[in-house]
Amino acid sequence: MNNYERAVKKVQCAGVSEPCCCCFGPTGPTGPAGPATITAGLTVTTAPGTQAEVTNVGTSENAVLRFAIPAGATGATGATGPTGPTGPQGIAGTTGATGATGATGPTGPTGPAGNSTTGATGPTGPTGATGATGPTGPTGATGATGPTGATGATGPTGPSVNLSIGTVTTGATASATITGVSPNFTLNLVLPIGATGATGPTGASGATGATGPTGASGATGATGPTGASGATGPTGPTGASGATGATGPTGASGATGPTGPTGASGATGPTGPTGASGATGPTGPTGASGATGPTGPTGPTGATGPTGPTGP
Repeated sequence: MNNYERAVKKVQCAGVSEPCCCCFGPTGPTGPAGPATITAGLTVTTAPGTQAEVTNVGTSENAVLRFAIPAGATGATGATGPTGPTGPQGIAGTTGATGATGATGPTGPTGPAGNSTTGATGPTGPTGATGATGPTGPTGATGATGPTGATGATGPTGPSVNLSIGTVTTGATASATITGVSPNFTLNLVLPIGATGATGPTGASGATGATGPTGASGATGATGPTGASGATGPTGPTGASGATGATGPTGASGATGPTGPTGASGATGPTGPTGASGATGPTGPTGASGATGPTGPTGPTGATGPTGPTGP
């Protein structure tokens, strides 16, 4: 049944003294729950004087609020700022170019040549001192060997040599020396020590002698007494553990009450107008740069003087 049909039923039942059970239908189902989340979305600025608005651009369960806030009215124009200070003096202009160098003057005439006659020869100087003696010259080559002379006659037979053995000692190095006067000579020898011979076999062990009597043992000194240890106190008895009480039953959880509906967000008031900023005064003009005076001309280079005469 639509709203029109419901209105017709109400008109028909208006004159009935007793309630009519057929005037209204049964109660409809409960509507959906309010939004589960509310999120602030975009905030925009509208023209001055318009109405502030809050619009849900999301869903009925997850609302996203869009705020439209009018801009403040334009403030009055600020007073004109004071005139700025005079700008600094401009920089000087560049210096003009240097004038060209004047032409070189002519070269003077060459002076006359000097007199170069040769003077008279001086007298002869005295004789110098005698110089030092020079080094000795090299030794001349050895002369050739002369011829071998004739073999002389055989001399008489000498006496027989009598050689005897003198001292014989040991040392690190072997040596031999001969002393005495012919025909009696003595031969002295130094002989090195020979290598150590191999160790001979071990001889048989001799019979073991009788064991001597054992000497008497010295008396052992007395051991000092040990100090008495202090008595240890008795350990107290451990108290009995109390019995653990029984755990009480867990109470039933209460039913969760229904969540109340979320009230509508109030409209945000308009933002007050922002005052206008005062105007910035104009910047003073920059002073003109002074003119640079012209550079004076460079004087001509003087003529070069003549070259003087060459001396004698």
